[in-house]
Amino acid sequence: MSSISEKFKTTLKADGLGAAMRWLNDRVPYRYTAIFAFDGEMLRNICLIDKDNSKITNCSDQPITESYCMYIHRSRERFSVEQALLDQRVEEHPKRHSVQCYYGIPLFGSEGKMLGTVCHFDSMPVRVTEEIAEALDDLAPVIAEAAFGAK
Repeated sequence: MSSISEKFKTTLKADGLGAAMRWLNDRVPYRYTAIFAFDGEMLRNICLIDKDNSKITNCSDQPITESYCMYIHRSRERFSVEQALLDQRVEEHPKRHSVQCYYGIPLFGSEGKMLGTVCHFDSMPVRVTEEIAEALDDLAPVIAEAAFGAK
């Protein structure tokens, strides 16, 4: 287990999911880190960390198709965009101008059901590094358990 996973788990146990997600967000160059749940065709926010405004802790529910999480919902695999305005895969996406970068992975329950996503995103382009990807991948089961319980 990586030191990031250990520190995240320690923070989670001591201070809760919000504090652990804030700790994680402090270690990445993205402004936002979030957990979303899939609920039919809607995306429900469970946790939102804003590096620039700690008072923001959630965002409005939205149709899945209005978030980059839709690509994870369709594929059940991670999805990343580093510069949305230059990425043809998101040419028609409604958030292409406001969310320039996104790195997200699916969160699965113990039975293999996809429950939602955990993601980093920003209004400015950010390059996804291997370290960022590995950290989120390693933490996915812990985050899924903390956010959704034993579903």
